[in-house]
Amino acid sequence: MNRLKLMVALGAASLFGNACNSPGQSAGQPRKGEAGQAVTAAPSGTTPGTTAGLSLRVDLFPYALVNDTFPVIVSFRNSAGQLMNVADNITIKLSTNPTAATLVGSATTAPTSGVARFDVSIAKPGQGFGITASSTQAGTATSALFNVAYSQNVAAVGQTPATAPVISPKVPLFSAIAPGEVQYYRFSAVLGQQLSVSSYANRVDSSNFDTSMRVRVIAPDGTTELIRAAATTPDSPGVDNGISLAPIPKDGDYYLACDVDQAGYMGGTYGMIMTLAPNPGTSLQTEIEALGATGKNDTIATAQKLSTGTLLGHYDTTATGAATSDFYAISIVNPVRVRLDLNAARSGAVTGDRTWIGHLELQDSTGAVLAANEKSYGLDPAIDYVITKAATYYVRVTGSSDPASGFNSPYYLNYQATLYTPATESTTNTTSAGAMTLSYNSDVSGTFSAAATHWFAFGGTAGDIVRLVVQDRSVLQGATLGTTSTAPASPAVPVSAPQAAVYVRILQADGVTEVPTGYSFIDTSQTGLVYRQTILQATGTYFVRVQSNASGKFGLRLERVATTVREVEPNDTAATANAAGSTAPVWMSGVITSGDQDHFKVHAEAGQLLTVSVLGPPGAALGSPLSDWGSSLVPSLEIRDSAGNLLSATSADRKGGANYAETLQHPLLAQINNIAPAVQASFRALAAGDFDIALFDAGGQGGPNYFYALNVWRNQ
Repeated sequence: MNRLKLMVALGAASLFGNACNSPGQSAGQPRKGEAGQAVTAAPSGTTPGTTAGLSLRVDLFPYALVNDTFPVIVSFRNSAGQLMNVADNITIKLSTNPTAATLVGSATTAPTSGVARFDVSIAKPGQGFGITASSTQAGTATSALFNVAYSQNVAAVGQTPATAPVISPKVPLFSAIAPGEVQYYRFSAVLGQQLSVSSYANRVDSSNFDTSMRVRVIAPDGTTELIRAAATTPDSPGVDNGISLAPIPKDGDYYLACDVDQAGYMGGTYGMIMTLAPNPGTSLQTEIEALGATGKNDTIATAQKLSTGTLLGHYDTTATGAATSDFYAISIVNPVRVRLDLNAARSGAVTGDRTWIGHLELQDSTGAVLAANEKSYGLDPAIDYVITKAATYYVRVTGSSDPASGFNSPYYLNYQATLYTPATESTTNTTSAGAMTLSYNSDVSGTFSAAATHWFAFGGTAGDIVRLVVQDRSVLQGATLGTTSTAPASPAVPVSAPQAAVYVRILQADGVTEVPTGYSFIDTSQTGLVYRQTILQATGTYFVRVQSNASGKFGLRLERVATTVREVEPNDTAATANAAGSTAPVWMSGVITSGDQDHFKVHAEAGQLLTVSVLGPPGAALGSPLSDWGSSLVPSLEIRDSAGNLLSATSADRKGGANYAETLQHPLLAQINNIAPAVQASFRALAAGDFDIALFDAGGQGGPNYFYALNVWRNQ
């Protein structure tokens, strides 16, 4: 079924606009230590130490991911089970070891306030592992048994919070859901941990799901909804929702509630991954304005100092609902490239409210707006701006007016600054023969004394995923030329300053043939990310041609986002598939000719979750220009097991509809700078083996411009 799957990935930057009630320990819930780790059963095999009445307790989650760290929490307890502040080294070891595995990590540590945390890993899957902890004063204690796996089946799902099964961080769970059904899961967390949740519904089972799976975070009281990740309307189905980042407000048992997003739509098999990153502590800045208050940092004069890193803030309107602003001051000493990224809509709607859409501005001390942006990453804004003059500048966070976002929401504001040290353009690059050499991940500043053409050259390798950043007056302080999508007239017609612009293209080695590139929109109402990006199809020299219609200044930055392994023909069948490799992640690239299929063979272990992502064409209504790499391909993706059984598939439709399965919470996005793939398909390997990935054009078309890059991500 082909339905337009709009990208409105909801989920909320910070959990909680409302305080949570302190949870009671209800029947059937596992015991929980001060460190918040779930205990699946009462410890056994306890041996007394030298101090009467003193014992150890071992807390851990019921599952651990193969070859990935998991926490083991050991605490000192008195005879009443109360935590005791004892300073006695604790040692742990495997007491039950069904696969003769090795426990990797520090085996001995000193407790802090009576609690010791061990971050360890086990490289072999198996069921029924046990850990014994020991100390001189408290003797030994053995944990409940736990499993090490790539994923877990949830056969008995919870229909209420009271019956919710315990789930473990990092380990994908798999179940099935029917329309009208609500399924609950429980996990323990502690104050300040960072929660993320990714759902795999459309990507795993697109043949059944024709809407999103809604994911909600429920407070320890079992009823208060804290975050909702869902489609905004019934007309925007089919995107896998998730929560990209949310802080835990207090210790307790929290719940995830899953159901079919829209009434009357179908459900099916799904997967879900919950992660709990450690409390960032003082490295996470916080807004000085209290939650629910205004007037503290709402102007340039009262702006809060912002350091590089991440700040957790909260946008609040006035009592009458009028829009407000949060201002932050950044001090610039040397020329820097400033990256500002607001994460709010990507993490959902908070406390039952609508999704908040933010607006981001960079201003100088007079209040003049240097850059402004909305909806660069889904519904979230970002600014990429080069500041060349030493001064104090101001970042303004407010609500979007399209649509109006006058309500309240938490947000994360990330600020990064890297030194801007551009090379100066050569004076001999007025022909392709005299082109100035560009290097990957470097900047150059240029000047036109009149309307003319300047040339640059770089050496590229087939399969390089390349982005050319055009630093015009909207993104480079001091630049006087804009960017135009129309080539200047020849001979150039004199233009006024507002129309002075450059026309930038990447050319093949002949210096004439244009390389197909994707590019970001140019919107006069906001500062776009002025990128030209492509996937190189041959190894050799490439030219960057910059044509100007007037005198002025500009800049360029050439970036290699990723390298890939090129396809080797013939790979038109599963029998001739190229091996995709065993490391993670895997990048491959190629081109689809007319009627062609490209096949890749990838290995997966039993239970492992794999996701295949395609870069090349723009995604389906993602709201992100960064998904376009200039390809003409309209991709169809199929994944089969060694017997030829279809496990997962997704496809685009050249007529305009799409069955895209995508998300803004996928780990791929962090790798490649928040670029959304065109399509994604995921599958879970029921048994270890090799699997076939087939990529082809949805309409059977092809040609030199039907190129792509393929990424394979394993959950371990």
